[in-house]
Amino acid sequence: MNETLEIARLRRNPFTLVPGERVTIWAGYSQLRSELMEVVQSCRSDQVGLSEFAILHGELGTGKSHALRYLRHIITSENKDEFDSPCVYLETLKVAASMNFVALYSKVMDLLVPHIKETAEWLHLEVEDTAKRKNPDGSLSEQRESIDAIYSDPRLTPGYPPLGHLLRGLNDNSSEALTLLLGEKLSGAGATSKYAKYNMTSAIDSEYDATRCLGAYVNLCTRGSDVLSEGDVVGRNKAFYFFFDELEIATDFRPQEVLSLNQGIRDLINACPENCCFLFGMTGDVRSIYGLLTQAVIRRMSREPMEIEPLTSEEAVDFLKQVLKGHRSDPSDPDEYPFEENALLAIAEATQIKTSSDLFRGCRRVLEKSVLSGALQPGGTIDVNMVQMAM
Repeated sequence: MNETLEIARLRRNPFTLVPGERVTIWAGYSQLRSELMEVVQSCRSDQVGLSEFAILHGELGTGKSHALRYLRHIITSENKDEFDSPCVYLETLKVAASMNFVALYSKVMDLLVPHIKETAEWLHLEVEDTAKRKNPDGSLSEQRESIDAIYSDPRLTPGYPPLGHLLRGLNDNSSEALTLLLGEKLSGAGATSKYAKYNMTSAIDSEYDATRCLGAYVNLCTRGSDVLSEGDVVGRNKAFYFFFDELEIATDFRPQEVLSLNQGIRDLINACPENCCFLFGMTGDVRSIYGLLTQAVIRRMSREPMEIEPLTSEEAVDFLKQVLKGHRSDPSDPDEYPFEENALLAIAEATQIKTSSDLFRGCRRVLEKSVLSGALQPGGTIDVNMVQMAM
């Protein structure tokens, strides 16, 4: 493939059939991009601020995973300072051999560990500052008592009061605190007293506790706490993003697993009414949504499902030109290079269902056969005749 890329003057292969982990290019679908950007921007605290729950669906290969990974890139990399928000992306809901919402919670928290550690440090600094403001002339012991009182105040993280204790433990490098936050159980002698240390009676092993803990964490990060400096402290993030892909895989789950996921998702959405975005990707027709999600969850959608539709021939040509433009090694080359524009049109017209993956498959086949046959030489182009020979 390296020789092919060199002859075609491309930096990397633009026609991968599975999106890479890092997606930085968006091509075509300008209206859909605008709609998706509105979804992820509107929930920020410096914008509308209300939470969003939307579903992106379409046929296999239309580019749903690509879209979600591109949005994650925008949020966490390209426009990181503007968004100032964490983004959890799961490529599938199947995250454990036996699925329920607690398993989903554990996976989400595991992905958030670096962010949680930063939040624990941020929270401790805010607690210390609040204690000093309340009693600026207090002794060291009085300051410590004030800090203890703030962490013990159930209003610090009202959705799940033990969260404050767990974050404090994590800031003190307690492995037990991290174990509990990940939804794991403590074992060995003295486990009961260890739970009590964090104001807990057991592990986070139910949908009820998992949604309360995660919801409280999201709200702390995005809205702060009334206990901190008398409510003057806002959250450390503008919003929180959850992107869950391959929703359709839930059709393979057992009924009780589907019920657990629906209940957990419903309760988590309820727990995060502001500054949170839930965006699901699903392969299939919009009617399939009603077989996967309960009415209680569907009623919480903030907008109608968004569909990625197959392209027309003209749209496909524009799409492929934008893709090639983002991968060419010489910026002076035409957007469609190494193809001629009418060659791209021929590939599009020969593609029955013009999804991104099918278009990529056709372009990839033509490019590779043109190079292997010697028809494409350095500096040359792929014309209609070469497309007809390759396809």
